Amino acid sequence: HDFVKKLEDKSLKQENFLFYLKQDYIYLLNYAKCYARLALNSNTAKELRFAMKFQNYIVEGEMELHRAILSLGINADELDAKDESLVNIAYSRYMLSVGENGDFLDMLVALSACAIGYAKIGAEIINRLKNENLKDHPYKEWILTYGSENFQNEAKEFEDFVNSYTSSVSAQKFQKLSEIFHT
Repeated sequence: HDFVKKLEDKSLKQENFLFYLKQDYIYLLNYAKCYARLALNSNTAKELRFAMKFQNYIVEGEMELHRAILSLGINADELDAKDESLVNIAYSRYMLSVGENGDFLDMLVALSACAIGYAKIGAEIINRLKNENLKDHPYKEWILTYGSENFQNEAKEFEDFVNSYTSSVSAQKFQKLSEIFHT
């Protein structure tokens, strides 16, 4: 994606990065609500613990990064729905609708694209920049967060949890889950 390439090679304009951060902050508020929906759809204590753990990770972890970066010029507490882009609205409401109309696994898969995707992007950037000093990189906090060992471990745990359901899924259900993931 062009945005990621520009972020990595330092050519991304700061105003574009700040717009993204604002949108991602609002998105993460909705993403955390999606984990509440995942918890509502849970059938076991293990599923409930998983949903609550990742909801907490978003609220206390990922959103903290955004608040720290946004504090350079934007009050994150003042961001609200009026600042949300139409693309953001469509995607976050889609995920919520998956949870409202589907089951735990449907919602889990809807959430997985973001959870696993950001880890893959972060790891790839870190791998490509491993010989470069990130000290002066304008987006180093973002890169270090999503490329961090901690974030990678959380994403791996998420991926393993999703994969733990694969042996019990019918071909029809797998097709539905594939469509959810790719939307």
